[in-house]
Amino acid sequence: MDESGQDQAMSRRDRLKQEREERILDAATAVFARKGFHKATIREISELADVADGTIYNYFDNKFDLLIGLFARLAELERLPGELGQAAAMDARSFMIAAFQHRMDRIRQNEEMLRAVLPEMLVNPDLRERFYRQYVLRIASILEPYVRLQIGRGQMRPVDVPLTVRTVQSIFVGILLLRILGDEPLCARWEELPETVVNLLFDGLGPADGGGA
Repeated sequence: MDESGQDQAMSRRDRLKQEREERILDAATAVFARKGFHKATIREISELADVADGTIYNYFDNKFDLLIGLFARLAELERLPGELGQAAAMDARSFMIAAFQHRMDRIRQNEEMLRAVLPEMLVNPDLRERFYRQYVLRIASILEPYVRLQIGRGQMRPVDVPLTVRTVQSIFVGILLLRILGDEPLCARWEELPETVVNLLFDGLGPADGGGA
């Protein structure tokens, strides 16, 4: 097989691998939503994904890793560095509104699964630690260079970058929890939240003219 043929074969293998991983994550989403994290089994997930039990372990070590994979897909974590790289020269406010909107749409689409698994994440020490290290800290490490770059470009004022990034993450998590709790004003005006949040981040709560009371 020549080099071109090898590349095509590898591309097909990569595509099939990606498709199988997506099937597994789709099945895990459905099973977790139906039974919760604790009662869900790898066997049920593999049957719904139409793969052998052992196949799942080629992608995820256990249910913990599966759940982290679901959150990573929800936030589109793999594409986030490239997304931020492309957005480096864009207007920061417009980009953040669009990024928030996209991810909040995904929250709404996966609300049933999130409602089922988040309580387990909060009470299970191992899962909570994995979620913090593999999801929260990973996102922070991706966002911090972007914020520093925008400060350098004059798109943002100088701030404590680690604390600012964690504040943004906290807002997002808080919105997620209120959505799951069924907060009526938030759910009814879900489409308005991205712009509201970003305007609050950039403008604060002070009067528009910057004056005091």
